This record gives sequence, C-alpha cells and structure tokens, in this order.
Amino acid sequence: MNRSILSKLFFKHFAWGISILLHPLLMPFLGVYIILNSGNLYLLSAEGKNIILTITILSTFVIPIAFIPFFYFQKLTSSFILSDKQERILPLIVTASLYYLSFYLFRRIGVPLFIQAFQLASTLAVIVTLLITLKWKVSAHLVGIGGIIGLILILSLSYHFNLFLYLVTASFLAGCIGFARLSLNEHTPGQVYVGLAIGLLIMTGTLVLF
Repeated sequence: MNRSILSKLFFKHFAWGISILLHPLLMPFLGVYIILNSGNLYLLSAEGKNIILTITILSTFVIPIAFIPFFYFQKLTSSFILSDKQERILPLIVTASLYYLSFYLFRRIGVPLFIQAFQLASTLAVIVTLLITLKWKVSAHLVGIGGIIGLILILSLSYHFNLFLYLVTASFLAGCIGFARLSLNEHTPGQVYVGLAIGLLIMTGTLVLF
C-alpha cells in the first residue's frame, strides 16, 4: 500500500472521527456546560447543574440519537449517516420537537433565563435547518458549532467573561468540522458556510433579544 493511499485513508478516518465526536446533537450539551462553567453567571448548586445537564443530554442527544436506528430498521432511512437530503427531514422534525421539549421543561422548572434562551436558539436553529433542508442540504454540523461560537461571543461581550481560549478552540473546531464534511463529500463549501452563518446568527440574535 503506497503512501498516497495511506494518506487518503488517514484523512478519511480523521474526517469521520471529527464528524462523530463533534456531532451537532452534542452541541446543546456543550453549550449548557459552557454556560454553567464559564463564570459566576448563576450561583447554582452542583445538584441543580446536574439536573440541567441531565435534561439537556437526554432530550437533545440520547433520545434523538436513539431514533436513528429506529428510522433505519423501519426503512424510513437507507443508512445511519443520513447523507440524503430528504432522509434528514423526519429526523430533523423529531429533533426540533425534542429540543423544544427541553426548552419547555426548562421554563417549567425555572431554569435561568439565559439557559432557556440558549435552548430556544438551538431549537430555532434546528427548525431553520429543517426548512432549508426541504430545498437544499445545509450542514447541520456547522449550524451546531456556529451556535457555540455565537454563545461564546455573547458571554464574552455581554458578561465580560474571559473566554478567548474557548473562542479560539471553537473556531479551530469549526475549521476541522468544515474540512471533515468537505473531505467526505457530504457538503459543498456553500453549504458549510451557510450552516456556520445560520448557527452564529440565530444564536447571537436570540440571546440578545430573549
């Protein structure tokens, strides 16, 4: 096996690893974790933080991801990867519903408003992604990381937290995700840039206006 083939295999596996480790369904949990640990925004007990994080991981990752095998075995999708634009529509509907459920639960139990706003923004981002997907295949991965960058920017500018390292890391990861999605031929450059813009704009706009 020559060096060129080995290099292609390495980059392909690297791209799949990035796509899995930085899956868009993990972004709400990451965002809530950042909010709870970036500064003294809210003086919540450890138990209170754990409740919020548990609701987030269950409603925005565990339950949505559990639907994917169900869709596959019911022949509603042809693969677990959901590469086809049309096959993403039903999963996005389910995901948007569960994201809204998380937002609703946060309001019911009196979770701090900023976290509610973040979850509402995440829900709106999924809905916009769904609407665009009806006509065009936008990158959900970049929507997710764009939202995280928007969150970090608002926390830094509005609350004066020193999150420069967070911002640099998130921007670097956005570049890695974009490279991965392009390398796998899952998206075009336009779909990557639009996805990033959607996540960034919806998150910053919602957090400012909520």
